[in-house]
Amino acid sequence: MQYPFSCIPTTYDAIEATLSAARLGRYRNAANNDKHLALRLYVWNARLCEALYLPLQTAEVAARNAIAKPVQKRFGDEWFQNPKFINLLPKRHKETLKNTEKKETKKCRYSPNQNDIIAGLPFGFWVSLMTRSYDKHLWVNGITQSFPNAPTTETRETIYKRLDQMRHFRNSVAHHFAIFDRGTQNEMKNALTITKYICLDTHWLLTQTTRLSQTINLRPRC
Repeated sequence: MQYPFSCIPTTYDAIEATLSAARLGRYRNAANNDKHLALRLYVWNARLCEALYLPLQTAEVAARNAIAKPVQKRFGDEWFQNPKFINLLPKRHKETLKNTEKKETKKCRYSPNQNDIIAGLPFGFWVSLMTRSYDKHLWVNGITQSFPNAPTTETRETIYKRLDQMRHFRNSVAHHFAIFDRGTQNEMKNALTITKYICLDTHWLLTQTTRLSQTINLRPRC
């Protein structure tokens, strides 16, 4: 693909100084040190991130809400203030929960409810609740309540691995890292699979709106 821009060497040098040689280095390596192709790859990488935003965002929100179901069922609607739940958490997650409640109280200007807390907590907090430390507290009856469409071959452990994979990839996208050579189609498939396990209709929405394949096909070659 030919992007509608071209730059003289001094312009490229200025862009590289602004973005940093280290950041553009990954693209220069992929472009065999062709500076113009490297810059086009940089722009294309941003387009890939854009195409991945909706499925990753939707899968994350769906997973947060799904994992919250057994928490709510066992510890009530105010689970985030329930000492029985809080005492299950390691120190760092206790602090995360405490700080999230403070932040949401300040933002909302009222006592936050569980919906505020679910949205305010980082995704890593929710993924951690899928580890074996919580087997007898949250997953003693299996994963069906949270992931009703998961096949019998999936377990709490395999779902955790899927979620943790998505978390790492989502962080790369959010921090503007190079993801063009990280198997974006497999990462998309993982996000779609997680969503499918939770809700077939939401999965359908993502399949109808994704533009990743079209964006992949626009990879600049020269």
